Amino acid sequence: MTGSTRGWGIAWLMLAFVSLATYGNYYVYDSIGPVADLLQQQRGFSDSQIGMLNAIYSLPNIVLLLIGGMLVDRFGAARMMFFTSAICLAGTALTAFSMDYWNMAAGRLLFGIGAETFNIATLTAIVKYFAGRNLAFAMGASIAIGRAGAYSADM
Repeated sequence: MTGSTRGWGIAWLMLAFVSLATYGNYYVYDSIGPVADLLQQQRGFSDSQIGMLNAIYSLPNIVLLLIGGMLVDRFGAARMMFFTSAICLAGTALTAFSMDYWNMAAGRLLFGIGAETFNIATLTAIVKYFAGRNLAFAMGASIAIGRAGAYSADM
């Protein structure tokens, strides 16, 4: 079923929800930089540890993006968005509420495991709702709102 056969109100509502989730995803991704000084002062983290908290997010995605794409194809965008957003939430909570470096690093790794496959699932959902009409605009809007999340974290 393409976007032209679905109600446009539903398509735009779906885009709003997906974009809001993407906003949160980008916000959490960029959340370490603004608190780096506090992590160093209050918890004694080194520059290397701060760098690793940022870098460990990308580690699983060197290979997992390919697997994530296959999982989205197999189980569908909606299921994978739900599943990966739950993984992201668990990773975010572990990072936010951990008092030590290793648990924070585990949280960031868990967040990374879910986040990029979540992005694939959201783009797949956008394609399903907007195929044939306004597709590039809808993708651009979702990514732009996501980038507003990154900006918000940095501010």
